[in-house]
Amino acid sequence: MHRVAGTTVWKKFSAFLVLSSSLISGLLTVPLWAAELRLSAPPRLGAAVMLEVRGVSEQAQVTGRWQQQELPFTADHRALLPLDMEAPVGVATLEVTIKEPGRVVERLQGSYTVAPRIYKEEPITLPKAKVEPDPEVLARIERESRAITATYERRGGRFGYDAGFQQPVQGRFSGVFGSRRVLNGKPRKPHNGVDIAAPQDTPVVAAAAGVVALVGVDYFFTGNTLVLDHGHGVVTLYAHLASMAVQEGQWVAAGQVVGAVGMSGRATGPHLHWGALVRQQRVDPLMLPGVGASDHSR
Repeated sequence: MHRVAGTTVWKKFSAFLVLSSSLISGLLTVPLWAAELRLSAPPRLGAAVMLEVRGVSEQAQVTGRWQQQELPFTADHRALLPLDMEAPVGVATLEVTIKEPGRVVERLQGSYTVAPRIYKEEPITLPKAKVEPDPEVLARIERESRAITATYERRGGRFGYDAGFQQPVQGRFSGVFGSRRVLNGKPRKPHNGVDIAAPQDTPVVAAAAGVVALVGVDYFFTGNTLVLDHGHGVVTLYAHLASMAVQEGQWVAAGQVVGAVGMSGRATGPHLHWGALVRQQRVDPLMLPGVGASDHSR
């Protein structure tokens, strides 16, 4: 394994070849080629890195598995590799198979050591009704939660993050990814996004191109809520919005205004809660390819 200018590269000599049965007899006359795997950053808990397969033709069939899960590849042979915020530490494995017309089948393998990640603890004080809702409100919360989580199961679709991702609004990080929320003294689930404080009605833009998967109005926890589907099981969520400027099913471009910062739902001040999931793996949106990760998110 070699590292070049912050990029991880597996060369051909680190791979092993598996012969296609139709090519065994012509083995000595089949030329070899130097495919390689490049990652945008080393994998770590709560992050998604871009894998790019280089040195292959447009006609190549590229498949792979990351952590024993099948990888969806784009037409130009790229895929996002996620590690959930609470994924097991240890060794993460990658396998890629390349089938070029008229050539032997090439399989490349790699492994990474995944270290523990320490998350912060955040004490928050809210009105009791926002922390301990009555049964009727709990039923509402369940309905709204199902509507949001249904978008996490989307697969396929139009690929929209070919240019990477961007931060949807600028501001102060008031809540960090992975922090353990302690509401009125009671521990809660880890925060699966980042909070960006900004003035009321500041425009919020799409982190990448995608289709609007959900327009949720005045949800109990997340207020006015948008979910964008960027294809291949990659979704981003925008919560506590003051207003929303798109409709379900609409295709939006990267950087297009989709809403405005607000404090709808359970919020103590105007801010954007921005979340990201890659095939249901919770990842830090500030560590998506193209977004400059802030120290506040680590």
